[in-house]
Amino acid sequence: MRPVPAKPIFVKGRVLGGPVPLLCVPLVGRSREDILAEVRELGSADPDVIELRVDAWGCVEDHEKSASLLRETRDLVKNMPIILTCRAHWEGGLKEVAEDAKDALYETAIKERLVDFVDKELCYGESKLSRWKALASSRGVLLILSYHNFDRTPSKEFIYSQLVQQIRCGADVAKAALMPRAEEDVLSLLAATLAVRRDFPDTPMITMSMGPLGMHSRVVGGLYGSDLTFAAGSAASAPGQLPAAQMRNAFELIYPANF
Repeated sequence: MRPVPAKPIFVKGRVLGGPVPLLCVPLVGRSREDILAEVRELGSADPDVIELRVDAWGCVEDHEKSASLLRETRDLVKNMPIILTCRAHWEGGLKEVAEDAKDALYETAIKERLVDFVDKELCYGESKLSRWKALASSRGVLLILSYHNFDRTPSKEFIYSQLVQQIRCGADVAKAALMPRAEEDVLSLLAATLAVRRDFPDTPMITMSMGPLGMHSRVVGGLYGSDLTFAAGSAASAPGQLPAAQMRNAFELIYPANF
């Protein structure tokens, strides 16, 4: 029995915070052709959610083209939940994207309800994040606030503080992804996750330790309070992502009563 949030999120027939963590496959293609090919291959991965990593898109700073591609993708995936992410380059983004282009695409995605979640970094600050929260909430879109560190894993106390700050800034979902340098770092991430779940039981979370050293956290993180994990489809968006089929097999072992 894993520690589930008191207020799970129900979106398009999926439950974020249910008895089994959701499985999300990121789409990281650069061209329209690559992205649509990834969409067509989703059947074999059988994800619960997809993440559009638009920071990989070659057209991301061309608003007309990127908005059109977003609409096309929404139509193709039909009733599957979508996370929209344009990851900041200083937190592991695939390339640097102009802020005005990023904001314009997020606004269109939210106003047209083309996505179900938008991911924004906590470091943007409470003032800007509150505006995104208000806009997203007005359209029924959920806000993920996140912290990433691709270099190291801070202390358990720091991880805890980041997740709590995300919640206090209005996150519908709190997220942390960190790179371990030692086995103890993975334990710090899992311990912080469990502590936040116990102290702030309402809010769903996504946490993971990256790279080969942290790979197992993507499988067992749900036992400590993480409600979604990322798995590789045609390509990985971060180090340590396992193929989606392997993650499904692992979940069948960990949560057998739910399969």
